[in-house]
Amino acid sequence: MAPVKGLKGEKLLVQIGDGASPETFVIDCLINTDRGIKFSSDTTDTNLPDCDNPGAPAWKFRNKDGFSAEISGSGKVHTPSVKLFWDWFNSDEGKNVRVLVDVAVGVGGGYWIGAFKLTDFDVTGTPKEYADCSVTLQSDGVITWVDAV
Repeated sequence: MAPVKGLKGEKLLVQIGDGASPETFVIDCLINTDRGIKFSSDTTDTNLPDCDNPGAPAWKFRNKDGFSAEISGSGKVHTPSVKLFWDWFNSDEGKNVRVLVDVAVGVGGGYWIGAFKLTDFDVTGTPKEYADCSVTLQSDGVITWVDAV
């Protein structure tokens, strides 16, 4: 039997660039429980008829037009990070972000990297409980994969 080479959730890390040269990427403690990255594509759909049976329903064919990525993250509010995320939300500037698959290259380690804009920033609280937050980052250009070294 060959078991799945799984990835624990704490080994999927969102790292935000500092904009310096060379750029340093760090994990921000505001994203401290759930995190993920989702890829999607826009398509143009075309129905191509069957030449041998023009009255039959046509099969739909799709051409990809554009790609995008979305990073989601949530956790307990880390108060030192609130201003950073608030300023990012209020700006049209993107930040370079890496989503690290923190395992060795031999088992699929590496990271996705690209510019992202903060499009959703949510902070909620219930009396006598710690406040929660969530963020959504939308890609702003090309996202690439880099193998672990």
